[in-house]
Amino acid sequence: MPRLAPIALGALAFMACNAASSAPSLDGFWTVKFERKPSGQALIDSLPKGAVLINDTGAGELAAGDFAGLKLKPAAIDQVKKYNYADELKRENTCVPPSVVFYMQAPFPMEIYQGRDLIVFKMEYFDMVRVVFLDGRAHPPESAPHSKSGYSTGRWDGDTLVVETTHIEPGTFMNNGFSHSAHIKLSERFRLSPDGNTLWLTQVYEDPETFDGVAARYMAWTRKPGEFVFPYECDSSYGK
Repeated sequence: MPRLAPIALGALAFMACNAASSAPSLDGFWTVKFERKPSGQALIDSLPKGAVLINDTGAGELAAGDFAGLKLKPAAIDQVKKYNYADELKRENTCVPPSVVFYMQAPFPMEIYQGRDLIVFKMEYFDMVRVVFLDGRAHPPESAPHSKSGYSTGRWDGDTLVVETTHIEPGTFMNNGFSHSAHIKLSERFRLSPDGNTLWLTQVYEDPETFDGVAARYMAWTRKPGEFVFPYECDSSYGK
């Protein structure tokens, strides 16, 4: 089955054509790179001291009751105790999209459209789209609407794209019984490998309502020129 042509993103795609010449180009199609040993260890080494690195990215999942060493707050522990995994197969839950906290680490490809003032991530997983503003704007007040992709601003720190995301709707955190809160803060660092063919990402999460300290994830993707993401086309009729 041939991959489909990219879907027009209207004004966002138009703005993304104005690429910043001084920054590394993240443009293109990226597919998940499964690694036994992280090729982006340098990014992992720069994580905040004491951060709990969650090893569930790509096709990995943690078992029930395994929270990767995170110390959950009482409300999250109570949520886990009441969680029924069979509910995930109910029709009304089959096509509920996750938040950016979870969908970035899923084993699905993505496209990146990079511009001077913004970067657009077009995910295959649940057809999610996120926009990272690079024009120096501030984040909106806490009272502003929240969404699954949140509100992201970014800047270039040398060859590393640093992204801060707030205003994220609550959603599953590690697919084992509890969700992050609406006050979670997400910090990301994207960096290309020297040959430009691998994209590395570390995510850092702070959510004092849900767990103590700082949590983190690592991801890697391989660039595949000439390919495009498929529509996700989630079908709720598969639910019970």
